[in-house]
Amino acid sequence: FSSDCSSTEESPLKCSAASTAVPSSSTFTVPSPEVSESMMASVTSQAELEKLIRVIASNPALTAVQKTTTIQGLRDSVWKSNRRQNEDKVAPVTMPVAVGSTTQTAQQQMNLPATATRASATTATRCRRMTPPSSYYKKNAEGKVELVWSNDSPSSKFQPGVMSTIPLFSASELAPTYHDGATGCVLGCPHYARACKLRHPSSGRLYTCRLCCEQEREMPMKDHDSPLDRYAVTEVLCMRCGALQPAGDKCVNSKCESHGKPYAKYNCKICNFYDDGQNKQIYHCPFCNVCRSGQGLGIDYRHCMRCNACVSLADDEHHCIPQRLQGSCPVCHESMFESTEPLRGLKCGHVMHLSCFNMYIRGSYTCPLCKKSVDDMKEYFSLLDAAVRMQPMPVAYSSTVSNIYCQDCGQTGQVKYHFVGCKCPSCGSYNTRELGRVQETIQPPTG
Repeated sequence: FSSDCSSTEESPLKCSAASTAVPSSSTFTVPSPEVSESMMASVTSQAELEKLIRVIASNPALTAVQKTTTIQGLRDSVWKSNRRQNEDKVAPVTMPVAVGSTTQTAQQQMNLPATATRASATTATRCRRMTPPSSYYKKNAEGKVELVWSNDSPSSKFQPGVMSTIPLFSASELAPTYHDGATGCVLGCPHYARACKLRHPSSGRLYTCRLCCEQEREMPMKDHDSPLDRYAVTEVLCMRCGALQPAGDKCVNSKCESHGKPYAKYNCKICNFYDDGQNKQIYHCPFCNVCRSGQGLGIDYRHCMRCNACVSLADDEHHCIPQRLQGSCPVCHESMFESTEPLRGLKCGHVMHLSCFNMYIRGSYTCPLCKKSVDDMKEYFSLLDAAVRMQPMPVAYSSTVSNIYCQDCGQTGQVKYHFVGCKCPSCGSYNTRELGRVQETIQPPTG
């Protein structure tokens, strides 16, 4: 079976360049102006960042997935920290507080230095969505893409009514992500290699792919966003220049360093799917309406209309089951139609994830849905035949007969009872169910 175009990797390990702890008490200590100035002026250089990455990459206690996730979190934190340092200084917060007939600011009432106020204001707005993209492109009434706003053109920055239409994002949303966390040369995410981010059609947030959105939804203490509908995506963000633009195969910003180059080698305008993976073959199935791994229909796959699934042309023993992929995996109960994990078809025709099959087969050889044998079990049944011959039943059970039902061929019959198993007289399978036991009556000899 053809699955979706990548495998999902997830690691709960995250790394941050700086962490902020909130004290449980209502009182706190404000750092001195000298300390605050040094903290605000510190910018992590590229050499320091590479030194931290080498330390993480050489840690033998971390797996490859954990190293990639940790390095990506480190890059994200450093990028946000350096961006805050390079921004203009935040003005002191002026919150009028009425005291008698006079009005004081919150800074004057608390007698806090201006540097401490700027630091607290920056920390408070760290995760807020208040940063516009570098430029914003939209389609006009004629369907042509035109520049609406850019931070390089002051004339358009202050046009009346324009700023209210510019979408705002957080620093983490605008930060570029990388497919190879250790080297940082390939843009993308742990799931796909691509040079753009998708804008959520409902919330307006930026995600590198729909699987990244799913991971964000599963993380605790996060704003649970709705699932990202890739068919409804209309805007993407170029991670090379930071321009927000209508969804397409390449960046329309003429000042982008990769102007004219596609975001990825493969681009589907129906699914809004981008993938720049090496040696990966992808095709769009118009019947499944999703992009799947493979060379294409008629080349190495065909679409079974009854099963509503793409089946390999090399599968000569295909058993049709209507809408077989529309349900959930019988082991993990997750959806299989858009699953990115490889699927395993059973002999009976049912399907499950390959990883679930490898785990399930350790304890059972029957399908969890129809109870038929999942594969050809002749070798296993021959071992059971040898066990029956080597272990004869006691005299008390020598005349016991079992009424059985074979779950492989569907036939019923009577066989000699044995505690190892009851063999079907029709197909020779031990995948039988005992319906009852009776004592065989032996007729005495006549004459």
